[in-house]
Amino acid sequence: MDDDQKWLEAAAAIERDILYLKSAMAGKWNQLSPGLAQDIGHLQLVQSIYQKNAAAGVAWPNPDDLYCISPIFHDQPVTTAIRRDFKIAS
Repeated sequence: MDDDQKWLEAAAAIERDILYLKSAMAGKWNQLSPGLAQDIGHLQLVQSIYQKNAAAGVAWPNPDDLYCISPIFHDQPVTTAIRRDFKIAS
C-alpha cells in the first residue's frame, strides 16, 4: 500500500467514527454536549487533513514518529508536523 492509500484509509476510518458518533446521537442533537460536538469537529478536521495529505503526496510517517496537528486558534491556518523525538518504550 502506498502513502496516498494509507492517508485515504485513515481518512475513511475517521469518517466511520464520525458516522458512528452521529448515528449514536441521532435525534439527540439538541442534547449534544459541547464537548462531543467539538470532538466531532476535530475528527472532521483531521479527516480533511488526511485527504489533503493524500492528494499532495505527503509521506506517511514512520511508526516511531508522531504526526501532530496543531490546535486551531480562530482564523489561523492549521499546521501539521512530524515529531521524531517521541519514542515508544517497550
